[in-house]
Amino acid sequence: MSALTLKLKVELQQRLDCSPLTADKLAGKSPADIAAIELVSGRLSIPVAELFEISGEDITDIRFENSSAKLDHIGHAMSHGRITINGDAGAYLGQFMSGGQIEITGNTFIYTGCEMKGGQIKINGNAGDFVGAARSGYKNGMTGGTIIVSGNTGQRTGDHMRRGMILIEGNAGDYCGSRMVSGTIAVLGDVGKHLGYAMKRGTLLLTKMPKYGISANFNDCGSHTLAFLPLMFASFKKLDSQFAHIDSFSRVQRYAGDIGGIGMGEILVKI
Repeated sequence: MSALTLKLKVELQQRLDCSPLTADKLAGKSPADIAAIELVSGRLSIPVAELFEISGEDITDIRFENSSAKLDHIGHAMSHGRITINGDAGAYLGQFMSGGQIEITGNTFIYTGCEMKGGQIKINGNAGDFVGAARSGYKNGMTGGTIIVSGNTGQRTGDHMRRGMILIEGNAGDYCGSRMVSGTIAVLGDVGKHLGYAMKRGTLLLTKMPKYGISANFNDCGSHTLAFLPLMFASFKKLDSQFAHIDSFSRVQRYAGDIGGIGMGEILVKI
């Protein structure tokens, strides 16, 4: 079977909730059933067939063509399958996902990988604020899985993150790793202000010293050769990312904090 392809054929006036379009929720549905599914856009409910040209039948391999930044909740709570997005995507891409893969050729809006539990998201562009974070009012961000961003991320990357991995090949905005509980965020480019703000545990891995420096709330623990780093970088080899081609850091400068809290987080900077 060929991939289920959904090609956007209209110019959206309002944001569109695409959460019903995953392998989990389309299981057992015929092409006619899929065409009749109503998606919420503003105050309207619009059938899929009015918005997309539909072809193919394989619901485990879904493709969005001519995608728009107004397509929200793509891959919502998916547990298996693959979603490919040619173009941009809106907010909450991969929210609550526990398995499967999402890959996008463009940029994403806010809350990419919000509270995800597993699987992998690959963004061949930039991501907005709150990547892998918790929604406003919630305290459990990303708890598993991997997010790879070939471009830059906005503010509050990994806010309230509890587990998993975020790999950023470009730059990260302000408050990267804020209120982080556990997990790993690695950045090849620059990071913004207030790195690791209110961080409890977890690892922020940097290739160079932040241009705004390290907060006074982090203690300089000196230079170290850490045994887990070669193992971590070996795990990167299987990923479609620039991180797969980087040799393990031989030594790092370690900073522990945020000492305004329990102070068990760490910032590791390549020497």
